[in-house]
Amino acid sequence: MKKKTLIISGIIIAAIGAGIAAKAFMKPAKISSFRENVTAVNELTVPDNARVIALGEATHGNKEFQQLKLRVFKRLVETTNVRALILEGDFGGCAIANEYINGGEGTAEEVTKLLGYRIYRTDEMCELVQWMHDYNETAAEDDKVRLYGADMQNDMCNVQLIKDFYEQAAPDKAEDYSARLDELFGTEEDVYDSADYDEMTALIDEIAEDMDSSSEAYEAAAGKERFRTVRNADEMLRCYLDYREKERYSTRYRDTRMKENVEWALEIEEKEHNGRLMLASHNSHMSKNMSTVYTFLGFFLHEDMGDEYFAIGTDYYISRDNLPSGKNGSRKVRKFCSDDPLAYQAKQYDKDGCYLDMTAISESDPMYSMVNNHMKTGALGEQYNIMVRLLNQGHQLNIAPAEMYDAMILFYEVGPIEIWES
Repeated sequence: MKKKTLIISGIIIAAIGAGIAAKAFMKPAKISSFRENVTAVNELTVPDNARVIALGEATHGNKEFQQLKLRVFKRLVETTNVRALILEGDFGGCAIANEYINGGEGTAEEVTKLLGYRIYRTDEMCELVQWMHDYNETAAEDDKVRLYGADMQNDMCNVQLIKDFYEQAAPDKAEDYSARLDELFGTEEDVYDSADYDEMTALIDEIAEDMDSSSEAYEAAAGKERFRTVRNADEMLRCYLDYREKERYSTRYRDTRMKENVEWALEIEEKEHNGRLMLASHNSHMSKNMSTVYTFLGFFLHEDMGDEYFAIGTDYYISRDNLPSGKNGSRKVRKFCSDDPLAYQAKQYDKDGCYLDMTAISESDPMYSMVNNHMKTGALGEQYNIMVRLLNQGHQLNIAPAEMYDAMILFYEVGPIEIWES
């Protein structure tokens, strides 16, 4: 019986594999009006009323999508009043990187390692940080750029921000708070004891109460911006604990907290810098319509902001993606085809990608119907198993692009990121 089951399983897998192989020869048809509807990435424009411009990435493991963060941010800085970028990255780590970007100590390489994820430890992300730093060295004070982090899945950088703040603003309290934080959180990521949850949250609340009761003195000692950042870092520390211990890694909880951080950063940019905000995250987080049942960030923002939230998704036709390959932290490059007929057209256009504003397509254009009806697009995250390979639903979406995004940046082929060795 066992042998028969194995034979049947083998036949099924072989049949699926044959279907995948056959599909590889079925290329999408040429779209006659494609060239008239796309432009170069460095010529993209966004609506004047957009308050948040969101850039997605179809995968976390392709270098072209990491490079786009800088390419699009530079374009927005050059042509709009966008002067801030908020990453799907650690709040505390991005805050420390922002200190370097705005004249603080360290190097781009050092702070890039703090952005929150191993996949961000790349030359491409380092180039982004370095460009922001170098831009600020010659920019006028009211023209400088800033980096924020939206995520709350890490603890150590938030702890460090709090410790450093008290050294500056209240040295008489610094030693006590530092010792208690080290005792409860440790000195490495995620090493705390869950049994200490009540004591840890009590300390977080105590620090929050102390900051609130002494806010004027602390702002005078450390500056309004640093006080505000560290006060939120303390809040992110509580969110980090609740995400793990109370919410059991709820994606809805995570995206809700990320949405609140986007709103927090946007309020600062609008009130203090008369500017807008660029958001960079995975496509699934920033899409307007919840392209997966697990992600809500873009859906929540679009629900609240309407067309003031402008979503730019990305896609590939062929991806060689750097993906996890086991529990020991190893990774492997794997090849996928999205079947996206729009991304296929990019082969004839520009290897550096092309920008398609779907809101500008005429209703009489055949492309209008295409982008407003179900279509295959690529979607790869940080998970991989054999079923992702065998079942297209594991690496493809079948949703109308215009439902998910306002615009797209398309590549025919994208290559893998190279993660720095630890």
